[in-house]
Formats: sequence, structure tokens, C-alpha cells
Amino acid sequence: MGDMNKMMAAFMAIIGVFVLYSAITGKGPAFKNDYPKAMKEDADKMMRKFCWIIGPIVTVTGVLDYMGYSWAYWVSLATVMPAIIVYMILFRKRFKKYLKK
Repeated sequence: MGDMNKMMAAFMAIIGVFVLYSAITGKGPAFKNDYPKAMKEDADKMMRKFCWIIGPIVTVTGVLDYMGYSWAYWVSLATVMPAIIVYMILFRKRFKKYLKK
């Protein structure tokens, strides 16, 4: 495994830990937004649930990839990318009336 791959794997593990921290505390960049008050609380709850799902996956696959298990990268890619897309779709459906057109 090249140095650049190891660095990216370590970066993914660090991102995963940060996402888990955000899930636990409800704080972080993902929660700093200008949503209307009517949707802010529900949007933050939805984001925390999303962080609880994505955080462990990104952390574990980042660590495994760093350890040399290259399949972990593909597992991460195959789970995280669709999860982000599903989150975006659900978010838009749920909060459509609050979002600017």
C-alpha cells in the first residue's frame, strides 16, 4: 500500500471519529446551518441519526483500509455514497415546504 493510500485511509478514520463525535454531541459543522426554526430541531435529529449510521462505517473501514485490507475501501464506498444520496432524498422530501426553490 502506498503512502498516499495510507494517508487517505487515516484521513477517513479521522473523519469517521469526527462524525461519531457529532452524533454524540449534536455539534459540528453539519449542525451549523440557517434552516428555519420550524424545521431546525427535526433536521438536526435527522442529521444525528445519519451520523450514527455513517460514523461507525467510515471509522471502521478507514482503520481496516489503513491496516491493509483494501476491500474496506470498496465497502465504504458502496455503503457511504448510497447512504448520502438516500439522506439527501429523504431530507428534501421531508422538508420540501421549508426549502427555498
